[in-house]
Amino acid sequence: MNDLAPSRTRVGFALAAVAATMIAVVFLVLGDGADSTADGWRGPVLEYGHAAVWLLLAAGLAVAAVRQRWSRASSVLCGVAGLGYVAFLTTLFTS
Repeated sequence: MNDLAPSRTRVGFALAAVAATMIAVVFLVLGDGADSTADGWRGPVLEYGHAAVWLLLAAGLAVAAVRQRWSRASSVLCGVAGLGYVAFLTTLFTS
């Protein structure tokens, strides 16, 4: 195989990063259906939290694509995305 050709791993992670970025853009432009009229700190969490989670996932996948393997940085970024999603859902479903 040509050394200049991207590996399947790199392409897979890169495509996943692009897809996650596209989802984040959709949530930023169109919204995700969550009621963002909440007061205080809940408003921004409900308005931007879901998109932020997808952007963190995209960043983690982009790091994996650049390094051609899953790394500690990828794990940290995607782990923070998971915690952010828990925070988003907690904010969404509690009053």
